[in-house]
Amino acid sequence: MFVGHYGPAFAGPRVAPVPLWALFVAVQFLDYLWGAFIALGIEHVRIEPGFTAMSPFDLYDMPWSHSLVMALVWSTVLGLVWAVIAKRSKLAGGLVIAAAVFSHWLADLLVHVPDLPLWPGGPSVGFGLWNHVMWTLIAEFGVLIAGWLFYMSATRAKNAVGHYGPVILFALLAVVYWMSHASPPPTNPAVAGPYVIGVYTLLAFLAWLLCDRVRVAR
Repeated sequence: MFVGHYGPAFAGPRVAPVPLWALFVAVQFLDYLWGAFIALGIEHVRIEPGFTAMSPFDLYDMPWSHSLVMALVWSTVLGLVWAVIAKRSKLAGGLVIAAAVFSHWLADLLVHVPDLPLWPGGPSVGFGLWNHVMWTLIAEFGVLIAGWLFYMSATRAKNAVGHYGPVILFALLAVVYWMSHASPPPTNPAVAGPYVIGVYTLLAFLAWLLCDRVRVAR
């Protein structure tokens, strides 16, 4: 899953006063780790066009970033970090960040083929929606739209830009999603890791620019 991960991020501010940029990082934190581990040679990926209907990536080795047990570990770690550094609502904010991190694994479970280990070296699971274009699109944008609507109901604009910022961000997510499928896949697997880190960081910056700066909680 890609843009669907941002549905829980958009929903987060309705539960606790956590900035959207932090939630954008949290929901993709497992992929940040994946990108770093790919670049360092700790985990591995093969690029095989047509591997599934929606993704050319054969994610055959990612036990430390995407196993169920490690997803729980990373969720706990990032939640604790946020609870320590947050200036207010430490417990609620930490729980929301932890839930956002773990939501990534649950969303991936829907779309991945069985490549998500339950623990490092354990059996792998995945329901395989990536083999079905229509169901993948329904899942991706259904979750994204639901979260976006939660965000709009939980926040209000501070100025004129605040009225349009979330709409622009949503449109940019849709464009980036389209580009990710319209563009040819990278030929070098080592490039995939740094690329996704760059894209996710840019989207987190845009969440701050278009939403956090110009909207506040109702």
